[in-house]
Amino acid sequence: MNILFVCMGNVSRSFLAEMLLKKELGLSNKDKFSISSAGLSAFPGSPPDIQMVSYLKKMGLSAEGHRSSQITKEDVDLADLILVMEKYHASKLQNQWPDTKGKVELLTKYLPGGQFADDIPDAFGRSPYHYRLAQSQITLAIKSLAKKLISNSPKG
Repeated sequence: MNILFVCMGNVSRSFLAEMLLKKELGLSNKDKFSISSAGLSAFPGSPPDIQMVSYLKKMGLSAEGHRSSQITKEDVDLADLILVMEKYHASKLQNQWPDTKGKVELLTKYLPGGQFADDIPDAFGRSPYHYRLAQSQITLAIKSLAKKLISNSPKG
């Protein structure tokens, strides 16, 4: 299963979600899942947001090697599931590539009470509060998503 996380710049939210899901799924599932991220308006090659890198370091994860990438038609075609941070992202994807309908979901759908899924606000360049909010929402949603993916994954 190919999972693609999307936000605007691919330096903060989608990047964090990608790194956290890779950790949650672990090495035993790496052959079952391909996880990547991209931005709708990325500056390809940009380094990740230092606040998100710091958060990952506290969790024992490295962000080494990540550089932002701009979403492409190939990314969209390869993805089985596209998880976005905002309703606007879903709308933009579906307007640009109508065939994405049915495989685009808000990441907050995986939060408790996710049937009322809402945006994960962009923390980039904002206050520590905004970073903590985005980090906690993404972390909780990823933990829930990983459990669902593992329980629905064929064994072996």
